[in-house]
Amino acid sequence: MQRIVWINKSNWRKPGPIVYMGLLNALAFAENGLATDFFIGSDKDSDTETDLTDFYGLKSHQCLTIHRIPDTAGWQRSVYKAAIARIASYCEQGDDVLALARELGALGLLLKLRKKFPKLKVIYETHDYYLSIRHLGKKKFSLSSIRRQWSERTLIPKADGLICLTEHQRALYQQWFPKLAIIALSLGCLDFPQQRSLEQRRLKRNIAYIGHLHSYKGLELIFELARQLKAANIELHSFGGNAAQVLSLQEKAEQEGLKGVLHFRPFIEPKVLHEILDNDISIGLVPLQDTFYSRYLTCPVKALDFIAHGLPVIASEIPSAREVLREAGFYCKSNDVSGFADQAIALLDNKDSYLSATQASYSRSSGLQWQLRARRILEFVEGVGA
Repeated sequence: MQRIVWINKSNWRKPGPIVYMGLLNALAFAENGLATDFFIGSDKDSDTETDLTDFYGLKSHQCLTIHRIPDTAGWQRSVYKAAIARIASYCEQGDDVLALARELGALGLLLKLRKKFPKLKVIYETHDYYLSIRHLGKKKFSLSSIRRQWSERTLIPKADGLICLTEHQRALYQQWFPKLAIIALSLGCLDFPQQRSLEQRRLKRNIAYIGHLHSYKGLELIFELARQLKAANIELHSFGGNAAQVLSLQEKAEQEGLKGVLHFRPFIEPKVLHEILDNDISIGLVPLQDTFYSRYLTCPVKALDFIAHGLPVIASEIPSAREVLREAGFYCKSNDVSGFADQAIALLDNKDSYLSATQASYSRSSGLQWQLRARRILEFVEGVGA
């Protein structure tokens, strides 16, 4: 029997995309008919089935088993121990197991287990790059960076394969590990019914930003953009950050005369966010700053959410954004606030342009479905060692 085991150390219902992306990865394999185990940390009690429906907006699947593992005292994470034990039991009964993780701690344990069970396939999915740390600036000499560099150089070449999120990231790793099987795959899109009231959505003239509220994420651009959109009767809605950050930023917006124009909300559950994107938002904003990480190493999840709902997307002109959006995106230099404003106004003021942009987003989304991503991973693994 073929089995998939996906391991994530973060806690269930953690704000932000990390757990959600892991869950969607695991669910995609289950939707392809494969018995799949998703191991995840857990720091609070709740009903998992209810969380799937009411928090994540997903349906349970008969092929997916979610294991929420509370952490206990000890040198090793409990979620890792539980996953390793389950994988070992599958291997002992003769199952073909593909184990995937994005944590180096889990990778080290999986490689150790593979010595006992050579048929076990181990794939690592990287969300960063530490083989060289020159691009980290002042952070490159921190103990954690040096430890991460050593771990990547030691562990990753021993895996059966490596999944990267961008083509440039793949090229960086391939230079170090020319014999390692490596594939570049964007994260995926959910499959939502196409919105029928596109004109109503355009007329709402609402733009959305999703993500952490840091300067390198384009926070200052958001304030300046709101100032330029005010005269055009366009509102900017930001979803992300914690309650304290949101309160402080909302007060700043009011002090700067942007009340009713610039709105901040903390991270909200995916189900509610998707409902808002589908019904209340007109355009998606991806103002990534021009840093090494943003250009080459990240996959902008917010862009995937936007196109899944057929929203036109205005993004920074950097490789990672263009790799995801391609012709469906509208691009500006990352610091060109007027460019972002002009693009938004032009789209919202022209019915035909807006409709064309919406159809382009839906079309791009159809080629980035999570189930397709899982199939490409399976095809990639089948070719490893062939």
